[in-house]
Amino acid sequence: MFRKNITFKLTFGFLLIVIISTLLIGIISLNIFKNNIFNVKRSNMTRHALEISKTLKPYITEDIKGKEFTDIINLLDSIDNAKIWIVDSNKNIISASNNKSLSLTYITDTSVLKTYNSIFKKTLDNSEEYDEIYNPYYKEYMMTVSVPIKNNSNNVIGAVVINSSITDLSNSMNNFFIYLILTLLGEIFIAGLMGYYFSKNITTPIKKINSSALELAKGHYGILTNVYQKDEIGELSNSFDLLSLKLQYTINKLFEEKTKLSNIITSMNEGILAMDSKLNIININQSALSLLSLKDYESGLKINTVLSELNIIEEFEATIYEDTKKSILKKYLHKTLNFSMSPVKNNLNETIGGVILIQDVSEKEKLEQMRKDFVSNVSHEFRTPLTIIKGNLESVIDGMTKTEYIKDTCITLLKETNRLERMVKDLLNLSKLESGKLEIVFNELNINMLINDILRSLRPLIKNKFINLQLSLENNLPIISSDYDKLKQLLIIFLDNAIKFSSNEGILKISTYSDNKNIYIIIEDSGIGIPKNEIEYLGEKFFKADRARTSNVEGTGLGLSIAKRLVRILNGHFEIESELGKGTIITISFSKI
Repeated sequence: MFRKNITFKLTFGFLLIVIISTLLIGIISLNIFKNNIFNVKRSNMTRHALEISKTLKPYITEDIKGKEFTDIINLLDSIDNAKIWIVDSNKNIISASNNKSLSLTYITDTSVLKTYNSIFKKTLDNSEEYDEIYNPYYKEYMMTVSVPIKNNSNNVIGAVVINSSITDLSNSMNNFFIYLILTLLGEIFIAGLMGYYFSKNITTPIKKINSSALELAKGHYGILTNVYQKDEIGELSNSFDLLSLKLQYTINKLFEEKTKLSNIITSMNEGILAMDSKLNIININQSALSLLSLKDYESGLKINTVLSELNIIEEFEATIYEDTKKSILKKYLHKTLNFSMSPVKNNLNETIGGVILIQDVSEKEKLEQMRKDFVSNVSHEFRTPLTIIKGNLESVIDGMTKTEYIKDTCITLLKETNRLERMVKDLLNLSKLESGKLEIVFNELNINMLINDILRSLRPLIKNKFINLQLSLENNLPIISSDYDKLKQLLIIFLDNAIKFSSNEGILKISTYSDNKNIYIIIEDSGIGIPKNEIEYLGEKFFKADRARTSNVEGTGLGLSIAKRLVRILNGHFEIESELGKGTIITISFSKI
């Protein structure tokens, strides 16, 4: 785990570079130092050997055993920390005495002669020799320089061999190596501290950026590193912060758009159902569940079962396979549903699923049927008076109508014309009510006074059928805000129907009262009544309850349609209660001012 730490890697790498570079420099320096020291010493020893050979040349030729030669040998042996050997032409080795006496020493050790035989031979052959070998006589490694001694005729008559111990040089090299090791250890310590410090300066912001990246991956968009450096890491941190902020802005926009789309889909009255190519449900809104009569998104299998029963799954698969759009009408649970299917593609133009738009067109179908019925009813209602008018006119023109019946015929024509006029007038009023173009002027009205005013206008109709009128009007009834003419028209429609459908000597009750919230008008008759299964259709255009029983009653079938819309625009409410053969009760209510 520690080896994966970038601080450790940087510090270790830094130390490794320092160690390798120091060792390389130390080894190279050590070699250079060694070679330089050895070369200097070799050069000095060679120079001294040549000078000694010149100094000893006369003595080698004259008196090698003389006192002066002995003194010179002893004197030279005491300088330069060197041991001087004089070798004659017979390879005899002459050296100063080891016991500091004034005599000379002849070295006859066979191991020494064997070791130096090659050097002596080459030197006596007029060659300067140099070597670093183990000296058996002094029992240590020594640097040896051998130069020939020549006479005046330039003939080699002996050799000067200088042996110098290299222990001092080895000690110097050892000391140099110890200093190198100590220096390396010091460098490791200092470089380790500095490497760790600089590594921390590099890795700390990187760790912050890494931590911020992990938080960003967890969905914490907009997180900042808070690293402020004027270097590449600072630039990386600034780039990361900019990326984080832009990502936060983009994600927020995406969520905003997703929320908008989700809200739109949720609030739609139409059902939306999205499925992938494997028929797995991706999304479905509440409207789709309601249209399919499902309480909640319990199981995709249940939804697929409903769609399979309606053969929608097959059509959906065909839509995806053929890459086309389809629209299919299906009957489902007393509803007419329109399924519009469209394929969905990805950015590679591959079909990955589809969307089904579910619309309840039951009301549309009903309205279309109502429109057809309206046209049919209008045609039927207009055709009857027109047929009568046409028949009477043709009879008059053809002379088939006798003179004494022409007046009755004209009365019939006028009556049917008035019927057509009323029908056209009612249609115009109904059209204005539905289009909202009818002008309404609200004023403060007294309901009781309005009812008495209307009854004065309808009294002839009441008397003609000997209807027993019973009034129960509450005293001090509160004032309401309404349009006088429109409210009068509304009450006349209900009262006219009550009179019209009541038998002779029937009963008509009109009462008013109020409670804490509303003012009520009750119109009750003892007429023929309305079947309960037809009450819900009252107010539809040209609808007449049980036409067989009302065929002798004049009317266009538009009165209640007009009344229904008048109540709505006057901010009122009405209810109809009826029992066949016993009469009808109409309750109209208006809010108090």
